[in-house]
Amino acid sequence: MGEIMSKFKIHTKYKTKDGSVVPSVTTILNSQCGWNKSILMNWGIRMVKEGKDPHAYTKDAADTGTLAHALCEANINNEDYEIGADWTENQTARAMKALFAFKEWREQTKPKFVAAEMKLVSEKHKVGGTADGVFKIGKKLYIYDIKTSKDVYDEMKLQLGMYTHMYEEIQPKAKIDGGVILRLDKETGDFHYHSIHRDTLDIGAKIFIHFLETYKLKKEL
Repeated sequence: MGEIMSKFKIHTKYKTKDGSVVPSVTTILNSQCGWNKSILMNWGIRMVKEGKDPHAYTKDAADTGTLAHALCEANINNEDYEIGADWTENQTARAMKALFAFKEWREQTKPKFVAAEMKLVSEKHKVGGTADGVFKIGKKLYIYDIKTSKDVYDEMKLQLGMYTHMYEEIQPKAKIDGGVILRLDKETGDFHYHSIHRDTLDIGAKIFIHFLETYKLKKEL
């Protein structure tokens, strides 16, 4: 029986074939894409006014999301899992609700998983990332991302779009038909399926590459 034990994950390092360390897609988005900054600031102010610690709340939500991802990955691989004692009761309960939503989606759509937790490094763009995976429905190939956030945000389309281009760079014979953001509600156990058109993925990748160039130029200031 596999044990999903620790919430302390070693930060993944991404390297090109010559051993050079490259930034991750999420690092670029976190540092360059401020599209939701005003929403986050207003939320943080509201939390403080209510006497709550926004940093603690964000960390707790991130930990719950990490556990939910691990549970879904184990389910894809048809592995048993045991949740370790360092996860809180609340995190475990909410992650299990997300897993229930994932299993419900899987039962309804019956996807054939091609790959899960794919570590990708683009030699062309010098960037790395870990995509949740790729599945097939019929003859169509979809790249997917599991989210446990409150909503689906535009920068998620940038992330998935770049992962699409990175995957096709590494697997030149593969052609991604579209993307899926599967939002799992950790409060209700519902799933929300967001289909992302291939054209949107390409636009997302294009915008991301602009952010990547800005990130590199900023280092030269």
